[in-house]
Amino acid sequence: MGTQEYEKARMNTESNDNGMPLRMLTVREVAAVLNIHPNTVRRWEKKGLLRSYKIGPRRSIRFKQEDIVAFLHKCEMQVLVGATK
Repeated sequence: MGTQEYEKARMNTESNDNGMPLRMLTVREVAAVLNIHPNTVRRWEKKGLLRSYKIGPRRSIRFKQEDIVAFLHKCEMQVLVGATK
């Protein structure tokens, strides 16, 4: 899913102040938000770095947008702490 596809999907949902969709995010959408490859999202999910939810009979992976925001804040804090050492 390219940036244009993500923007189109985002426009079809309501969003909060930070512009992220309020619905559950797919692997591709999380990858677009974090600017990483979808396989990296899957790898981080398996390692427990990203909290995920399995839904439906196919056990599709979904992510809550607030979990992705929390992950970004956690990473930001680690960078800030590392920069002050």
